[in-house]
Amino acid sequence: MDSKLVTCTSIGVYGHALTKGTVYQAVAEEADRYRIFGNHNKRIWIDKYYFAEGEVEVPLLTSWKFDDRLEDFDLIEVTITFNNGMKRWCLITTPERLVEHFKQPHLDPPGFNIQHLIIVRTMNDRDIEQTLKHLDEQGEIEKATLFLE
Repeated sequence: MDSKLVTCTSIGVYGHALTKGTVYQAVAEEADRYRIFGNHNKRIWIDKYYFAEGEVEVPLLTSWKFDDRLEDFDLIEVTITFNNGMKRWCLITTPERLVEHFKQPHLDPPGFNIQHLIIVRTMNDRDIEQTLKHLDEQGEIEKATLFLE
């Protein structure tokens, strides 16, 4: 096989070998996987699911910010910015804040389904950063957020 270029779109369990957004040279190919030379300087077979063919732009999380004051709400709006200028948003809360939210006496309806709600251990910047980075590396950040115009 002539080598082909593939771009990593998520790392899955291959954090030792892949970096999201990096272009790799596929030195061999089977129906469902590529053999690439990974970040750990070894050749490894990885499922094609983790790649896009060719050199493609992959949005990467570059920053995030709270849009609400933490003292004002139980569900905090957050804006996320990517390297291509795209912005997305989500709600972030903790298990404790979620309990407080449902203690509101006039909550109507008494339940909800919010796909863009991320629950973190604490509202500490480090916990949020780590969670958002993980979602980004796994290719799940777009499912966990909504597009912001």
